[in-house]
Amino acid sequence: MYKVLLVDDERMILDGISVIVDWNQHDTSLIGKAMNGLEAYDFITKQQPDIVITDITMPGLDGIELVKKAKQDYPSIKWIFLSGFSEFEYARQAMRFGVKHYLLKPCNEVNISEALDDVVQEIREEEEAVKYMKAMEEEVTKNTVNECEEVLKQFFIYEQITEKSQSKMKQMVEGLYSSEPFFFWMLFIEGKITYDQINQLIETINRSFLNEQVVTTLIENKVVVMMRHSPAYQKTIKDILQAELGPYTLSTTSVFSKDFTKDQIEKIPTLDEMVQQVFYQPKHSDIPSQNWIHFHEKLQPDIEIDLDTIVYYLKKQQKKDAVSYLIDFVDKLKKHKVAPKITRGYFIQIYLLLMSKLAHHSTEDRVQAIGQMEDYQHISDFVTFFEKLFERMIIQDQTPQKYSKVVRQMLTCIEEEIENPALSLQWLANHCLYMNADYLGKTFKKEIGQRFSSYVTNARINKAVEIIEVEQDIKVFELAERLGFGNNPQYFSQIFKRMKGFTPSEIIKSNEG
Repeated sequence: MYKVLLVDDERMILDGISVIVDWNQHDTSLIGKAMNGLEAYDFITKQQPDIVITDITMPGLDGIELVKKAKQDYPSIKWIFLSGFSEFEYARQAMRFGVKHYLLKPCNEVNISEALDDVVQEIREEEEAVKYMKAMEEEVTKNTVNECEEVLKQFFIYEQITEKSQSKMKQMVEGLYSSEPFFFWMLFIEGKITYDQINQLIETINRSFLNEQVVTTLIENKVVVMMRHSPAYQKTIKDILQAELGPYTLSTTSVFSKDFTKDQIEKIPTLDEMVQQVFYQPKHSDIPSQNWIHFHEKLQPDIEIDLDTIVYYLKKQQKKDAVSYLIDFVDKLKKHKVAPKITRGYFIQIYLLLMSKLAHHSTEDRVQAIGQMEDYQHISDFVTFFEKLFERMIIQDQTPQKYSKVVRQMLTCIEEEIENPALSLQWLANHCLYMNADYLGKTFKKEIGQRFSSYVTNARINKAVEIIEVEQDIKVFELAERLGFGNNPQYFSQIFKRMKGFTPSEIIKSNEG
């Protein structure tokens, strides 16, 4: 059983979640509840739970500060964050501390159960990985070959090459190759593969190159091989991969370095530099050293993408044209050899700006999407991501929502009175439908999935985005007045940013550009 701590400053939510979730079913046990961050941290120090489900915004010590503080002494704890609608900036902060699960309130049993299952699976996989690594470490002590593997792993794991790691590497190279040239081969594996399969692959590589003094190690999903130079190495490697990986549906790419000698240790590329070479090449290919790309760290002035063109295609439901336009942009990035890090960040910006322009798609899980894109190691993954995104947007626009007559009337009234500062559930009940406000509120939440006030706020912010697109010179205080926020433009901007990830001023400025 994995121990769970639940944290929320709202008693109803705290008690509600503790009751609705069948903790045993997920191999978990709820061992405690806390109503603020300070109380939660005290509990963590005493009980050390495996999983913490916590609200983000709490008095005293909020969720971000709680995870920041706890990470130092209890790094193995897994976190699930709960918070209000689209508090995007908080979610991004949470991601920096390794938080992968972010649930929006109100969340039901299904949402929490799915997150719990994911976290428990993650813990189990880490436990298996630890067991595997311990077994590997025991093998390391048995013979010199395994000691070499450890030296190679340590050399590539750290971003900065230290004098100690460089000295160990040079000593190992002298013992293996003397003054003969050697090179590196990295096998980049995409898709799931078991440790047994990887172990079998590594053993096959070592066995196939006995005369070349091979050293092989595994770093995450990358097999790194150091071996003596041989004219026929590429063909032999292809044959090995075809024989070993043929039965599995895996996509692998091989990256080969140039040759080095024992006096060129400092010139050996980093693991990240080898991984970057995969970015623009076709998947499942072989990349020899002469085909390595020298990347540029800045975007050239002629590399631009017009988001309005993509928005136009999507509104016209022309997915093929939108994808084609995106692919043309990708071809420019390839041609100019833009560094993967820069390209990755640029695509994330494109996604966020696209979400701000197509405001009615605000239900997109932006945090999860950005997490995915930050992990992409191949340009084609971004094309696939946006192709699926365009498809979802078009389908969403084509699919009519079916609500009861009274809810349809409420939605119509909201649309017509969106600029009315007096618009509220009680006002609508008294002036539009002449029905009981409590009944209307419960019916609305049941069918729409959120409270009336939250929906109105969201609709007003979406309306603000539409107004900005049409009236590009509009002022923020004018927007606030027109959309029922009175003479409080600062509050309006705060709500806008929390829901859209940008301030209205930033969107106005981006449209001007």
